[in-house]
Amino acid sequence: MSAGGRDTSGRFPKGKSGNPRGRPKKAPTVGQAILGALNQKVQVKDSHGRKRVTKLEAAATQMANRSASGDPRASKLALEMAQKAEERLAATPTPAAELSASDQEIVGRLLERLRLIIQEEDGHERHDPS
Repeated sequence: MSAGGRDTSGRFPKGKSGNPRGRPKKAPTVGQAILGALNQKVQVKDSHGRKRVTKLEAAATQMANRSASGDPRASKLALEMAQKAEERLAATPTPAAELSASDQEIVGRLLERLRLIIQEEDGHERHDPS
């Protein structure tokens, strides 16, 4: 074998990769790093004792508590963030609860076809001795 684990013709042996460590992982973006840090769990004390919550939950609780205690900056920030969250929630489309008449007709035809297929399969199983 020559350098790099290849044979004399320059080929790698079967089952041996030319790139054993694989492609290097992409460096995380700033946003990914921040999200990763905010999703880490920390231990906090509350009226019921200690519990583990994410840093994001702890920060939200702190902001709400400061807002409730009368901090005007915390109140403004909390209200702005709540408004943005509500706007994002309202902007996400909700699935239609009811099907239109044409959709109901399509689903009805599909179900009928499936029933026929199942009946045919049941009939073949009864007549097939194998």
